[in-house]
Amino acid sequence: MLFLTQFAQDTLNILWLGLGLFIAGVLEAFLWQTKPFELLNVPIQSQWFGSNKRWRGLISLPLTCALSTFLLQLIESQFFTPATPPIQLSHFNYLEYGLLVGFIFNLSELPNSFIKRRLQIPAGDESSKIFYFIDHIDSTYGVLLLWFFYFHLPLHLILTGAVVTPLLFMGATWVRRQLGLKA
Repeated sequence: MLFLTQFAQDTLNILWLGLGLFIAGVLEAFLWQTKPFELLNVPIQSQWFGSNKRWRGLISLPLTCALSTFLLQLIESQFFTPATPPIQLSHFNYLEYGLLVGFIFNLSELPNSFIKRRLQIPAGDESSKIFYFIDHIDSTYGVLLLWFFYFHLPLHLILTGAVVTPLLFMGATWVRRQLGLKA
């Protein structure tokens, strides 16, 4: 029973922490349509990572994640008590947290893209269920490692996140497609 209670609490914490990334992902799709980010719409290194890994994403997600963290901190200050949820975004500096989480999220995708290009799997190919799943754990696991080693979040939260975050990311990808924000 204690395990289920802890798992449920950790899942709620992950949902709250992950909401910032979700909001950032939606905001960055709009940011990409601005003139400065149109200029950054070039591949980081096509031969290594494919044409889908672009400078605009590596730069825009950290910025929008910092903004979404700040906005969620405002919500916390108005509606949360110190006890709910135990891990609040207001425990962090919004710039440090947002920039790092957004950057690590995108940076963690690059090794997987590099391997897929070596295996001659086209960029954006979702025909393999195995690579579809790997595509949704690489960046989330990168953030989990950041949460554990840099932000010192508890191991039980990270282990819960290892199960929950890929599912959340797959759901977020589906929502972004339904909204026409992801091709």
